[in-house]
Formats: sequence, structure tokens, C-alpha cells
Amino acid sequence: MENKLKIVLEIDPDYNDPLVTIKTAKNDVLIERIIESLEKCVSSDVRQIAALKDDSVVFLNQEDIIRVYIENRRLKIRTASEIYESKLTLRDIEDLLSTTLFSRISRFEIVNLRKIKEFDLSIAGTIKVTFEDRSETWVARRYVKTIQEKLIKGGQKDEQ
Repeated sequence: MENKLKIVLEIDPDYNDPLVTIKTAKNDVLIERIIESLEKCVSSDVRQIAALKDDSVVFLNQEDIIRVYIENRRLKIRTASEIYESKLTLRDIEDLLSTTLFSRISRFEIVNLRKIKEFDLSIAGTIKVTFEDRSETWVARRYVKTIQEKLIKGGQKDEQ
């Protein structure tokens, strides 16, 4: 099966910012790759996050962050390869993170939605989250509705 793609460019002085519309009969892998590519093109506007590792300050790309959480009163930032710390509060980090990539799931945790492998809804009223690296966490009951709404919205952008 061959993937065909038509691209139409319309120059319209009524638009100051580009508007991308994708028309398709169904959402498939090709469409997901196109959306991901477009998001990467504009992700240079997404701030890097400063984190501490031993005695060094490291700048992390938001796409590499799996989760940000509080553990033993310290703010931790987990990537696939390391766990970093930050002197910022969870609220401060939340203000810096992309609202498209990240969602708060409890008072103590924010997760990267693109690093989630699966949601387990088998226990009524709660959601178990399994990440690509096989680590797990839970969505707090008060955030279940919020996370469900964010997942239903899907690819809609509400980024800063």
C-alpha cells in the first residue's frame, strides 16, 4: 500500500500565524508522523528545563522528560537514562512545561503524555499509568476526569 500525500499551500493575508489543516478519511500512522513532524518544527519555542545532576546543571529537552514528581520533599525529573533534581517547585516547572506534552496527574506529579505506553482503567475510578521505560504511577482520583478530557482532545493544541 502506497502512502499518498497532497500538499496545498494557500497564501491568505487574513492569517498572521500559519494554520495547518489535515483532511483525511482516518487517522493512521502517516497522519501521526506528519503531526509529530510539524510539532517538532515548532518545538524550538519549547523551553529547556534546567536540572541538577551531582554538582552540574544540565539542560533537558522537554521531549526527553518522562515525568516530574516530588519524592522525599525533593523535585525529581526522570528521563529514560537519568533522574535529576531541581530547586524549582512543581508549580514553577508546570508553568515552563508544554501543555501539549505534559499533564498533571496528582498534587505531586506531572507526566509526559507522549512517554506513556498504556493506561490501565481496570480498577474503577482510578487509572494506572505505564511508561515506555516500564515504570508505573497512578492518576489521583481528582485528576482522572482532567486526564480523560485531555486524552479525548487528542492532538488539539493549547500550547502557550
